[in-house]
Amino acid sequence: MKEKSKGISLNYLSDYYDTITPAEKSRFRRKQISLMHLREGEKVLDVGCGTGPLSILAKLAVGETGQVEGADIAPKMIARAREKAARSNLEIGFRTASIDKLPYPDGSFDVIISSMMFHHLPVKIKEKGLKEIYRVLKREGRFFLIDFCSPHYLTIPIMYLLFIWISSTRYQLFGNLPRLVKESGFRTVRLLKKGSFLEYYLITKD
Repeated sequence: MKEKSKGISLNYLSDYYDTITPAEKSRFRRKQISLMHLREGEKVLDVGCGTGPLSILAKLAVGETGQVEGADIAPKMIARAREKAARSNLEIGFRTASIDKLPYPDGSFDVIISSMMFHHLPVKIKEKGLKEIYRVLKREGRFFLIDFCSPHYLTIPIMYLLFIWISSTRYQLFGNLPRLVKESGFRTVRLLKKGSFLEYYLITKD
């Protein structure tokens, strides 16, 4: 039986990813990481890490006593992330892995980050992925989710024109993602910021 899609792999974009998306030096990425208030010594997982821009910034935030892991389904993205971390002399554990089967023990992480990845996932994989995040997050941990959700009123025409035809993204444009997060066991889903295209959520177990 053919395996159902786990979402879009951006393997083919690995060589150009940092050109067409904000890299770790960009103001956008630095604003993202600043919202997380990472603390020295924390253990962080960047799921759907791409070439690792947020993984690198997270490692700089948690310092030598902290630990950062990055997971992505695209092997070429992971290879690029490893190269970038090595050039920056940063020790980050990157693995090729799918969100619905994370290769980490229960309660491993203080913080989990997902930025601009969930809209690529079919709804069933969103569900499985959220349960996996719940599993590997510590009881008192924090989950930061950044993605397309219900559009800002100024961008509704653009968002619907571009993404209404993609079922995985359409699901989020109708505002369903926060409800799905709660159904996965998380107790608190707090909107930190609503931008023109993205919503920033802080999610906790308790």
